[in-house]
Amino acid sequence: MPTPPGPRPLDPSRFTAGLNPAQRRAVEHGDGPLLVVAGAGSGKTRVLTNRIGYLVATGRVDPSRVLAITFTNKAAREMQERLRAALGRLAGDLWVSTFHSACVRMLRPYAERVGLTRNFSILPEDDCKRLLRDIADDVDIDVTQVPVGGAKAAISAAKNRLVDPRRFRLEAATARSDAHARLYAEYVTRLRAADAVDFDDLLVHVVTLLTEHDDVAEHYRSRFAHVLVDEYQDTNRAQCVIVDQLVAEHRNLCCVGDGDQSIYGFRAADVGNILGFQRTYPDATTVTLEQNYRSTGTILEAANAVIARNEARAAKTLWTEAGGGAPIALREADDDADEASWLADEVASLVARGTRPGDVAVLCRAKALARPVEAELVRRGIACRTVGGTPFFERREVKDLVSYLRLAINPDDELAFRRCVNTPRRSVGDGSVKKVRAFARAYDLPLSQALARRSEIEDLPQLASTGLGTFCDLVRRVAEASERAGPAAGLDEVLADGEYVRQLLARAVDDEERQYRRESLDQLRAVAAEHATIESFLDLASLASLADDAGDEGDPGRVVLMTVHAAKGLEFPVVFVVGLEEGVFPDRRCLEAGPLEEERRLAYVAITRAQRRLYLSHARRRRVLGQLVEHERSRFLDDVPVELLDVLDEPLAPGDPAGAAHLAAIRASLRC
Repeated sequence: MPTPPGPRPLDPSRFTAGLNPAQRRAVEHGDGPLLVVAGAGSGKTRVLTNRIGYLVATGRVDPSRVLAITFTNKAAREMQERLRAALGRLAGDLWVSTFHSACVRMLRPYAERVGLTRNFSILPEDDCKRLLRDIADDVDIDVTQVPVGGAKAAISAAKNRLVDPRRFRLEAATARSDAHARLYAEYVTRLRAADAVDFDDLLVHVVTLLTEHDDVAEHYRSRFAHVLVDEYQDTNRAQCVIVDQLVAEHRNLCCVGDGDQSIYGFRAADVGNILGFQRTYPDATTVTLEQNYRSTGTILEAANAVIARNEARAAKTLWTEAGGGAPIALREADDDADEASWLADEVASLVARGTRPGDVAVLCRAKALARPVEAELVRRGIACRTVGGTPFFERREVKDLVSYLRLAINPDDELAFRRCVNTPRRSVGDGSVKKVRAFARAYDLPLSQALARRSEIEDLPQLASTGLGTFCDLVRRVAEASERAGPAAGLDEVLADGEYVRQLLARAVDDEERQYRRESLDQLRAVAAEHATIESFLDLASLASLADDAGDEGDPGRVVLMTVHAAKGLEFPVVFVVGLEEGVFPDRRCLEAGPLEEERRLAYVAITRAQRRLYLSHARRRRVLGQLVEHERSRFLDDVPVELLDVLDEPLAPGDPAGAAHLAAIRASLRC
């Protein structure tokens, strides 16, 4: 009987067809370090995925030995889909994930090396802040003087720079930074006691594994023969060390990025990583992608002019074969209300001429700037959506139920315990919880042992003791059900008596909210049913909580409003950039801090989101804390060559009957 044919070999030429010369050089690069400086809209995702396909098709690497790292879950999904289409079943062997997902995967098998168990919990951001509030209370730090949000940001930045609590304390130069240092030291201690990590710890612990445990480093270095990193300009110190360690022997590293789009300094991203790549890897090949496939020539000229004033950048000039296109519209408004009214009129006019509302984006430096625009669009019946709503895994009911699963696998997870111990209500109030925590600290006990010895807790009310017993029995049943039949079965145990659902729906303000809450529970169970183990489900839930995606894929019937940070990586046929004033964009705090290079990069990102039409606006006065404040126009507007601009006239006077009739007709068409 003849042997069935094996899979058809991949043709390497399919991964180079249709590429421009620079893209092709990047895809065909052999071994050794490669830096791809990819300008906005230059096809970097195509280059990255085609390079992976080319490496596999030419037999240079087995798919199982490729690690591709992105920064958002959305980007990882997009890359996986492209590779599945190109490589078929071979794509399943690739590691394609975000930095944090890859670190979870690398950390769990070796967790004991850094003082954790393999079932460690990953705390969401609000649990981390709650823990810091507890610590502040315990060490007598006034959170009105030292806000928890600022403390968490300072600790996060320190971890991403690989600064430990001792060094952080030595570097503290102010009363506030000294308070942050005290919080940091105790925060690390309590995380370890709870067998828990925050998102930053995922990076820090993997750095420890790769730099202090030679066998672990050797395992992962031999595991990955090629490492590819997207958005390299957004890496921080910890991420850079991880990458350098993984390629220390074979040096097969491909980094793709654009220093001109490095806008996450507030998250500890270091543009120096990409600008200094050639110093770290002197033998690296650099390929610059300058041909843009997104925007018109006019838009690119404006972007090039704005970013050219930055000193810390690699030389690069975007160009296109698409032609000049329409001039850039510039509008000076009297105030933010006038700006919003003009913008709504322009959107109405665009839609009346055939533009889909979903093809229009309104970008701003800060979310608050979108509120007058949103209110005006809504008032006129123009459908819109504001990016930045509550993500699924951040919804109250979802977090409640996930906490039960966290406790089922890690019974010492104090934050999960506190979230769900009295949800639904079972007579365990805050005072009783404090007594349990105090007992655990007094006898140096983990939470699970303190609960087991609750009869020894002085002055613990009998109702609370009974409630704790009921709760512990439930968590045990959740663990057993999940072990037997998966996390969905564990959720079913929590919901079995109907009390949680009853109390949840009783808090809803109307039928719409009740339906929303029910749908959340149904959706959570459906997601949990896709996982065989609590561990895999909780990793998904924890990592999906990272605020790294702009949200859904959009709605063609709604104008989208978002910050420039949220818009990075996206593109729209029509873009309005509002609030281009000194002290607004660029931001006042950045003006006071010194160089404005990151603010200028942010303006560059905003401009390069536009494909066909770009509108820029500023207001002479803007309402701040209820007061109209005078503003000068942004210096970034002065960078745009005047010949590219169409300076708009004042809008039609309210009393103009012809204009009023015209606008009324447009608005009526939008409501149809």
